[in-house]
Amino acid sequence: MAKSTTPVSDAVLVKYLNEAYGKEMQLETALKAQIALAQRPALKKGLQDHLKVTKAQARGLKKRMRELGGKADAGPDLPGPDVVADAAGAASSLANKALAAAKGPVQALRGTSASDNELRNARDCYWNEAEEIAHYAVIEAVATELGDRETAKLAKQYRKEEERMQALLEREIPKIVKAVLKEEVPKQERSTATSSPARRKPAASRKPASASKPAASRGSSARSTSSARSTTSTRRKAAAKA
Repeated sequence: MAKSTTPVSDAVLVKYLNEAYGKEMQLETALKAQIALAQRPALKKGLQDHLKVTKAQARGLKKRMRELGGKADAGPDLPGPDVVADAAGAASSLANKALAAAKGPVQALRGTSASDNELRNARDCYWNEAEEIAHYAVIEAVATELGDRETAKLAKQYRKEEERMQALLEREIPKIVKAVLKEEVPKQERSTATSSPARRKPAASRKPASASKPAASRGSSARSTSSARSTTSTRRKAAAKA
């Protein structure tokens, strides 16, 4: 039986798809820990919904890698995408899950208050979304260049899903910040920080520049003007006599 092979272009796509797959597997575990710690109903629901999205994305990535493997039939020195996807994907999945599981308990203890801990988790979730957006932007661009519309479409869909989650976090983070400050900053300091700045003096109360000059300076200026006028008059008389 002929050995299954794959085009170089498909192998390149599988490489990037697999990296995104590994990230999704990592976040699947991290999201579970974040959901358990979330206090705000809107944030908790958003994380729960995104966990479902994350699982669906992982399945879709794995399916697409296998589909690319089924089409491969060139480049005898390259292994089939099934081998690349399943072996490398399984390895990255185990490693990323172990990392996320190890970080979970640490996240639960790192905050100085419950809200501070929630804020830190939301911040981490935000940059994780940014990394995923970057993954799918790369896949979409590579697939587009290679003429793989299906993979490009998949990446575009997943990128938009990550952007929606990031937008939710952008809305929730300022609310959590207020909760942190309420818990950790004394009320009088918060009142000072949020009060309006001191009003400036009205323009009418400001003294004009000329009024601020010392009296001696004003007298000197007047004498200089009078002297100049006298000199001009003398010159005119002399010119008339001539």
